[in-house]
Amino acid sequence: MSFESEFFGPGNRLKWDAIGAGSLTPDAQKRLAPFIEQLQGRPDVLVLPCVRDDGRVQWYVLCESPRAGRIARDELRGFLGATYSNFEGRPTTLNPNDPVEAAVLRRCGADAFRVDVPDPKMFDVARERLQLYVRLRKERPNRYAQRVRPVGRILRDFEYALSTQQESFAAECIEELRITGGLSAANLLFLEIRRLAAGNRWDAILATPELDSLLSIVRPRRVTEALIRAVYTARLQQFEKDGRAEEAVEYFRSDIQDRFRDLYKTRANISGYEIDASFLLVAAVSTSGRPEIVEATLSKYPPNSPEFSFLSKIAALIAPGLLPAQSTLLGDARAAFAEADVDRAYGLANQLPISFDRCALLLRCAQDMGSLAAAKVALASLEGLPAEDRLRLSRHAGLSRIHDSLVEVMARGLTAPPAFEIPSTWQMWLNRLAKIDPWKGAVSFAETAAREWSVEDFLRDHGAIGETAELLLADRPEWGQTALRDALPFFLEFCMSAGVDARLKSIYESLFLLMALDSQVTLPMVGSLARVAAARFQLGVSNSEYVEILHQLAGAIQAVDSPAVADISLDALESVINAACPDAHERQQFAFRVVALFQRWHSRLDAAQFAVLRNICRDLGTLDALQAQGLETTPVGAISEWAPLSGKRIALYSLQESSLRRAVQVVTELCPGARVDTFHDHVGGSSALRKASAAADLFVIATGAAKHAATTFIEARRPKGAITLYARGQGSTSLLQALREHLQDNRE
Repeated sequence: MSFESEFFGPGNRLKWDAIGAGSLTPDAQKRLAPFIEQLQGRPDVLVLPCVRDDGRVQWYVLCESPRAGRIARDELRGFLGATYSNFEGRPTTLNPNDPVEAAVLRRCGADAFRVDVPDPKMFDVARERLQLYVRLRKERPNRYAQRVRPVGRILRDFEYALSTQQESFAAECIEELRITGGLSAANLLFLEIRRLAAGNRWDAILATPELDSLLSIVRPRRVTEALIRAVYTARLQQFEKDGRAEEAVEYFRSDIQDRFRDLYKTRANISGYEIDASFLLVAAVSTSGRPEIVEATLSKYPPNSPEFSFLSKIAALIAPGLLPAQSTLLGDARAAFAEADVDRAYGLANQLPISFDRCALLLRCAQDMGSLAAAKVALASLEGLPAEDRLRLSRHAGLSRIHDSLVEVMARGLTAPPAFEIPSTWQMWLNRLAKIDPWKGAVSFAETAAREWSVEDFLRDHGAIGETAELLLADRPEWGQTALRDALPFFLEFCMSAGVDARLKSIYESLFLLMALDSQVTLPMVGSLARVAAARFQLGVSNSEYVEILHQLAGAIQAVDSPAVADISLDALESVINAACPDAHERQQFAFRVVALFQRWHSRLDAAQFAVLRNICRDLGTLDALQAQGLETTPVGAISEWAPLSGKRIALYSLQESSLRRAVQVVTELCPGARVDTFHDHVGGSSALRKASAAADLFVIATGAAKHAATTFIEARRPKGAITLYARGQGSTSLLQALREHLQDNRE
């Protein structure tokens, strides 16, 4: 039964004055015409009347979104206010046991409120003013002006989008910055490279028309890391199969070294298996050899792992090096820098006595390394210089510019060098945000610190963790709060790099509150909020904490007001049912709110999304909610969209077995002709995984819930041209989304 027939049908739920049983008098029809006409369109606000049997007149205002509800409450206060009604602008709690209010709740959920007209003498006046309100809303012209958001706010959303692998939203952020002119063409290119890297689009990175220009300019370290990974994955990973280290070295020497030389100047602030393998290859083709990096690299990997095996074979091809004599340190340091071996040049320069040459070399190395530690050493190298050398440096255009850029990142807004105190912990950084005078480099400093500071050292200091958790929620000036929110994605990345560690429980609690209470909730932020909520569930929460998390998460999901939030809501719901449940009623209420979201956007959502929702509701025992909304079955037309998978062999890899099980059930439901195999090996090497890697038509890897060894094992054994897809998250929704996007991209 539709909302209209239930609200207006027999049962006399819509009445006015002398309305008879199940009918409207001509006079009542005239009075109510403006309100009934609203239902013919799709307004964001509906105003509907109801007269109770006891003579009370009530008006129900139904809104399409929380934002529309907030605006409507303010507007109704202006049109009626306390003069004609008892409405004070506050949200209304509706009674689900009342037939009228139950219909309203089913239609709009919490996005509706009631206005009472207690004085019968005010009926006509109140109705006329509400008619005026409805008419003015209808006649109000549409506004097409686009609000220009601050660059920092857009970049914050971009970072959240990358952390949750929402590549399409990251592309929207780049386009928004391009349209508004917020960044230069070079900076937009940097963001585009990072977006492609987040989607594992390595071939697309190397096919970028501006690639040669990109290689010749100073780049952010994250961009350099993405380029190195692209070169290794697209060009060099093929040699991992059968351990062909000698061929890899030869290919690097002949096809990679000359064109991509500038990428391998330094490995400061970049990490990962592809980085380790690439720099071992650099050392293998170097004439001077870099034996000192072998032990540090191999110590990161278990001796019986596939990574250790291949890296060891490369390391065996590195020529032994000779320690330079003290008298030749400066010449060797300069030679290393000229050969783009910045790490070695920096290490040698650090051993030199205080001099202008040492200072100049350290400044140049620090610029290329992009490291806080290197910048601190370079700036400190000025302290022992004589006055004439300081003057000489200030008159040198290049060195002076490098010096100023390092100060910009390290100390902008702090006490002037050399007396400034550079933050070396998160507590120091957060305390600096509480000062009155702004620090313009606070966000960029946090970005570098998140990659450079040791999370292991942070975890060992329980006092630092507790103090940091408190400082995150402390009061600070507006500039400091803005800087904290803009830097929050980097701090979140720093914490998440340690995995879900019980020692960070208080940090996760503070992070969750910071994001949940943000007045400008966006889709990427909700994705990160759900990620933190899942971490809190995994660590264990009390009953009250559980209820609070569900309420805050549901409120954030509803605040996005977009069908794009459906996948995030399913991921969140899946993490909820996978976690311990202190309150089954609240968990069901959270599921009901997700169902209401799907009912609202049902025409904009995909069959796979509804299939996942039905599967989860079946586990929760809440299928009645879907049946009440008519969402319990999949339309035949929707299933046909998945027909191209019929006859295909699909392999799914994730460490979450429950997600694999649910994804298989959904694919089988939507395309019974597809053959689906699942894998959750903690390491690569099983014969079944080896066979599937070579034979599957489509292989979907949940990179958020996958071991690197298994991922590289799969990638190395996929035939050339075979389709490998990467799910953005850990749940079944992400696995299915990767398949859905593949089908959409290849639709005729």
